[in-house]
Amino acid sequence: MPKQEFDKQQKYLWSLVRQAGWDKGVKGQNYSRFAAYLMKTFGVTHANVLNEKELRQAIATLKPYAAKEAHLQKKRINGAIMAHVSRHGYDIHWLHENMIQWGYGDSVRELSYKQSTELFALVRKALV
Repeated sequence: MPKQEFDKQQKYLWSLVRQAGWDKGVKGQNYSRFAAYLMKTFGVTHANVLNEKELRQAIATLKPYAAKEAHLQKKRINGAIMAHVSRHGYDIHWLHENMIQWGYGDSVRELSYKQSTELFALVRKALV
């Protein structure tokens, strides 16, 4: 029997699971945090058996965890940018001047995660 394709809501739920890091195994166990959540909350082992209401509930539960993890990832990449700049003998002023020239504004905090990773690539290229 072929695998059933996820619908949009299920795909969104799974993207939140990955963003939140709930797809990784629990230390010392052979299941993920998401699997434990599904079993404890809904009494199921797979998300594809959730009805619409349960799916919305799971999405609502995971959204803040995914947002928090995305924020932490962004903070780590921003820290890596500044560390790279200072390791090469430059300061925040050098970074801000170049950010403006490259079209990223003058605040690393205001960048999205994607923009931060792009900026990090530019900084590494500029400081070879």
